[in-house]
Amino acid sequence: MADQPEISPHHRADVEVSQDGAKVTLKAPDGGTTLTSDEAQELASRIFEAAARAGGEDPVENDWVRLPMQYLRLAAERLDFTPEGDENKVPAPNSDEPEGRNAEVHCWIKDQTQSNAMHIAAGCVAEHGWFIQEVVEHESVSRTDFADTDYLQYFEQALIDSEVFLYEIEEDTEGKEGSADAT
Repeated sequence: MADQPEISPHHRADVEVSQDGAKVTLKAPDGGTTLTSDEAQELASRIFEAAARAGGEDPVENDWVRLPMQYLRLAAERLDFTPEGDENKVPAPNSDEPEGRNAEVHCWIKDQTQSNAMHIAAGCVAEHGWFIQEVVEHESVSRTDFADTDYLQYFEQALIDSEVFLYEIEEDTEGKEGSADAT
């Protein structure tokens, strides 16, 4: 989806890391610069990524790079921990209708490696009483990927909360309506 990753919120225009062949270049203003903890971690990450590329490694393929924002679309089925008709059945987050058995779960996860994002998604989905049947989509995304869609609000919220999950619950076989709930 994303043509180009978004700039990290910690990116500083006055501090630049580049890689050309087997060389990594770090440029900072004359006299140096002072970085916040977040900026220093971001800089270290960019240096590490450039060093890996200079050494012939693909840091994204090796799952060493935190991606600014990832989108996962999952097919999930409700786990049935309780007998049919039990009022203690686990509903989807904020759901008034715990009856649907299948859902499409949309996940926006900020600043994680690809495998960490998958672990976070799987853990959250399981915590809310669902299991993943299929990973339909898993991509690095940017704001423009959701421009002019109903999903832009969830992308924007993930920039603040680091992760957002939207459950689109399919209607059950008894004809009851599904629901869409975000956490």
